[in-house]
Amino acid sequence: MAEKLRAASVSIIANVFLIAIKLAVALMTNSIGVIAEVLHSLFDLVASVFAYLGIQKAEQPPDRTHLYGHERFENMSALVQTLLLVITSVLIIFEAWDRIQHPVALGMTELGIAVIALSIVIDYLVAKFLHKASDKHGSSALQADAYHFSTDLLTSVAVVIGLIGVRMGFTIADSLAAVLVALAMLFISFKIGTESVSVLLDASPPEELMGRIAMDVSKTRGVRGYHSLRARRSGSKYFIDVSVHLDSSYSLKKAHAIAQALERKLKRDFPEVADVVVHEEPTDEHD
Repeated sequence: MAEKLRAASVSIIANVFLIAIKLAVALMTNSIGVIAEVLHSLFDLVASVFAYLGIQKAEQPPDRTHLYGHERFENMSALVQTLLLVITSVLIIFEAWDRIQHPVALGMTELGIAVIALSIVIDYLVAKFLHKASDKHGSSALQADAYHFSTDLLTSVAVVIGLIGVRMGFTIADSLAAVLVALAMLFISFKIGTESVSVLLDASPPEELMGRIAMDVSKTRGVRGYHSLRARRSGSKYFIDVSVHLDSSYSLKKAHAIAQALERKLKRDFPEVADVVVHEEPTDEHD
């Protein structure tokens, strides 16, 4: 858990710094594109805090009211981030549309370009760090956070182009850049939200993963066959249950030993598996 929380902390610190420099430039330039970036980074900060709290809660052990653990707090965290992102995007689009209809003069665009260029470098480094951490730990909260920084990088490029356009006399370029920022935020919110809802609704894991699990089950010594292989995801973990066919002559002790061996094998081969429930059935019931 320490590594995941450390990654989330880096995200929070980076967002605080980005908000500070972008807000200063927004106040000096009056750029709706930069203002959109401030709101984007402000949302990212809130999202990073949710990610931190979600990871912290998800790692708590099962208790009397949450017998399967707290892993889904990560998915809830990602879903809340998505909702905040949608709200922010809509507000930016409305403001940008108003600026297109009623253009506003901008100032100190050179400073705005320089600061946003700096933020692009920061976004790239933090996004790369978070993507690596999310892949390593299978964390949906860190993955959502990584996507926020990746989107921020792309939208910052749009804002720089918009400010350059204003410098060249294309007055609505700044507002158009803000709209691009908002649309990119909506796209990424759809991606994160879809995955979060999928996990919360107990959607099946990818077929490739289920195929590998099935292969492990079928190759377990003593297992003649199986049925009702199911798995569901909770946070970064998977819960599996399966009914295996065993020789009807096996004693209860031997059947239990085979089930335990299968459970250990699945947990060893798939570190993301948190729990395995094996139901033993005699083969003559399936002949």
